[in-house]
Amino acid sequence: MTMPAKPKTSGPEPDKNADLVPLYRELAGLSAKARIDRIISRKDTMRVVRRMPTVDLYATIRDVGVDDCLEIIELMSPAQVQGFLDLDGWRRDRVDVTAMGRWLRVLFAANVERAVGQLRGFDIELLTLLLKIHCKVYDLTLDEEPEGDVGRHTMTPDQRFLIVFGGVGGDDEAQATLQQFLERLMARDMLFVLRICEAMRWELPSSLEEEALHWRNARLADLGFLPADEAAVVFAWVDPDKAIAQPAPPSNPPKSGPDDSTSTDLTSSPLLPWEILGDGASVISKAMAGLTDIVGDRVRHELMLTANRVHAAESADLGDADALKETARQVAATVGVGLAWMVQGNEAMLSQRLTATNVQHLFRIGHSLSLRLRNDLKAKVAAKGSGLNERGLLRLDAPLREVIAGLLRVRPLLYAGLLDTRRVDFRPIASLSELAAAAAATSEASFRAALMLRLGADDAAFADIDDADIPTHGAIFGAMLAQALSGSPWSVRPTTSDEVKALKEALGDEARTTTALLALDDAVRRLSPLPGAADESAAVTRARTYARQVLAAMTAEVGAVSGPIDGRFLASVWTGARRPRPARAARDGDE
Repeated sequence: MTMPAKPKTSGPEPDKNADLVPLYRELAGLSAKARIDRIISRKDTMRVVRRMPTVDLYATIRDVGVDDCLEIIELMSPAQVQGFLDLDGWRRDRVDVTAMGRWLRVLFAANVERAVGQLRGFDIELLTLLLKIHCKVYDLTLDEEPEGDVGRHTMTPDQRFLIVFGGVGGDDEAQATLQQFLERLMARDMLFVLRICEAMRWELPSSLEEEALHWRNARLADLGFLPADEAAVVFAWVDPDKAIAQPAPPSNPPKSGPDDSTSTDLTSSPLLPWEILGDGASVISKAMAGLTDIVGDRVRHELMLTANRVHAAESADLGDADALKETARQVAATVGVGLAWMVQGNEAMLSQRLTATNVQHLFRIGHSLSLRLRNDLKAKVAAKGSGLNERGLLRLDAPLREVIAGLLRVRPLLYAGLLDTRRVDFRPIASLSELAAAAAATSEASFRAALMLRLGADDAAFADIDDADIPTHGAIFGAMLAQALSGSPWSVRPTTSDEVKALKEALGDEARTTTALLALDDAVRRLSPLPGAADESAAVTRARTYARQVLAAMTAEVGAVSGPIDGRFLASVWTGARRPRPARAARDGDE
């Protein structure tokens, strides 16, 4: 009796790997060593390994150390191994022979038989190129023979091709590994070996490398690692004001592929900045708290995809997992800036905006706010009489000088020392409050530069001074105040030795200080209007604040000196006296 056929069910097929999602989320919160131990403890270790995204698996193995992960490496699919070489086997658009050889040795150290299958699954162009780099093929039926001793070699069973190993870098271990690979592959797939031999004889290395690079770039593009010129679109300008009314829709979530494919799902990547996403304080963390699981997965995937694009756009090392983590942290912060701008202070809207907007678009908004600040600054520098052009930037006080230098970069960065005096690094702006602090710093720099320029501190006044010795605005202002405190008319000149000697007593005289500040007030009124000051009163107030900062620095520095003051060592006052430079190391033959 014939059994009736089962009715076909409609709708999408269930994801066979859905049960692994909780595991991958658990792994993301563990240390690299704990992740490896957790994976090995599973009964379905191979399935878990082969469903992990290549970048996640690579980052985990790199953190732990290759030698301690051989039992994981032997379980990797050929596509994952190919992905490892995509990340770590190239330097820009050229094959890194040393890195490739290192991974070949690792694969064979993990499991010889599986390594043969893993290499057999490589792009034929890459496999041919690796073999061509390390060996040469002779067709004995055409009477082709090597000259001299052949050394390490092998021959196809039909006695047609002689394969002699040697070549680039003299990497004996890599050549021994490839010999072992070919000899074992001959027993599995002789036709494939013959095809490889023919390709090695006739294909040009440049053509093989170009084709291998093409396939590599295509795979990396699925992970967000576009060529640097294409990835740079992530930094393209978006009008922050128009973006509020025109949010870009989110992308479709990644789909699971067959069991033996390389997953491109980045939702549980250990490279994600989990400490930011879950701290409950950052903008993006507050927004994530109100998302559904499906939307949260989409956001995390887009965030890591955007981080990969930024990393590629910066031409950074794709194989540097630590650098990738740092890039992801910076991207999350910039996305938070864009998101905060979109809600305009209404935190109740954070989750809704994040749900409706593509993460890369939010990143571009956050970055564009920095670009707008940079463009405004460039206009201030270029303005006539700004005092910031030519050598004017050199005369800015720290940290304003460093802030301006960071913001004027092609991709603006914040000088972290503006917010924390212990820091000397540059990084992307991470919040609207930091953006406001940077804007305030540029405003202050513009005001001081214009004030000092109109007081006579222009490039001509320092024409005979090397850039390394040029005084800052604070030191110039300090010299002018020191002159006023001593009863001399102030001008843009170094303080005299007599003025320096009288400085300690003068700084302690409140009457002299008041007289000097009143004289400054009169000068500022005559010089108004000044950038950043709406009227004379605002200009006087701002100049007074700066003067008191300079006087405080002078008082602290001079007060710390117990004996006579040596003008060569005064930082807060321009004395014109050069500090002693380190003696030049004596060379042989010097007298």
